[in-house]
Amino acid sequence: MIRRFGIRGLAVGLFATCAAMAAAPAAQADPTGAMSALTAVSGQGTGLVIVSPTSAGQGNFAAQIELNIHGAAPNTTFSFTRSIDRPADGVCSTDYFGNTTLTTTPGGTATLKLVAAAGPDFAPLDLSIRLIGSDGTVLQSECMTIIGK
Repeated sequence: MIRRFGIRGLAVGLFATCAAMAAAPAAQADPTGAMSALTAVSGQGTGLVIVSPTSAGQGNFAAQIELNIHGAAPNTTFSFTRSIDRPADGVCSTDYFGNTTLTTTPGGTATLKLVAAAGPDFAPLDLSIRLIGSDGTVLQSECMTIIGK
C-alpha cells in the first residue's frame, strides 16, 4: 500500500512539474538587441557578438557591443569592422568600416567591449560585424537587426 501511494505521489508530482514547465514562457532575448555567432569565412576561430541597446543615450541611440573570439591563432591582431545599413530590412550592406583592433592571447582568445552612440533617429538598423586578422583570418557575424530602446 505504501508503495502504491509513493508511485502515485511521484506520478502526480511529475505531472504537475511538466504542466508548470509547459505553462511557463520560454526565456527570450531582449527584442531590441541581437546576438550572432562569429564564424570563420577564412582561417580559424569562432566567437560571439552581443549588441545591447541601452537607454544611456537619453533619447539618442546607444548600444553596448561585446564580442569574444576563441580558437583563433595565438597573438593575432584583428581589425574590428562593421557594416551599418539603414533602414532596417534584414539585409546588411557589404561596406565595412572601422579602426578598432584587438589581439588574441597565446591561447587564441580575445574579448572586446565598446559603446556605440548616434542620433535619435539612427535605429532601427541592420548590423554585421567582420573581424580581419593579421594572419588572413576573417570572422563574420550574421546580419542583425537592431531596434533600439
